[in-house]
Amino acid sequence: MAKLGISAVVGFILALLFASVMGISSAAVLITDYMHPGRIMSDQARTTLILCATAGFLAALLAWWLQSFASERGIVIRFLYALITYTLSFSAIGGLLVVASNFIFNPAHQDFSLSGLYGASVGGFYTFMLFIGVPLRIGLAGLLLAAGLIIAIVGPRHVPEPK
Repeated sequence: MAKLGISAVVGFILALLFASVMGISSAAVLITDYMHPGRIMSDQARTTLILCATAGFLAALLAWWLQSFASERGIVIRFLYALITYTLSFSAIGGLLVVASNFIFNPAHQDFSLSGLYGASVGGFYTFMLFIGVPLRIGLAGLLLAAGLIIAIVGPRHVPEPK
């Protein structure tokens, strides 16, 4: 087992701070659409916003950890890799959280067969993607780009030693 150095501790703290900021920011970008004067937010929208914040937090941690695979590459490759991994993990984790929420809060309406579970997972993914993607939200696209850029600049890097 490798020794726990100061760089590992600082990296862990940076990862947690980054994940917290991304979780709060993903909810904040989406909540602006539901906070109009005189408009009441439904329970389903409130639950999905909480799931978006959780998905943003977990996706940020996962993308930070996965960035170690591209840590020896240049800044452009690190940016593209971080952007793709964050976007895919945000979408997948969000869909998974919607499915888990449906199974926890509405167990009587669920089909626990293999085809039912598959249908629920695809339906949860589409529900999550439609909630965050329709109408087109420029703020969310900017947030995804910012996540990729922050991970590429501040995320894990390994400079190979010259031979």
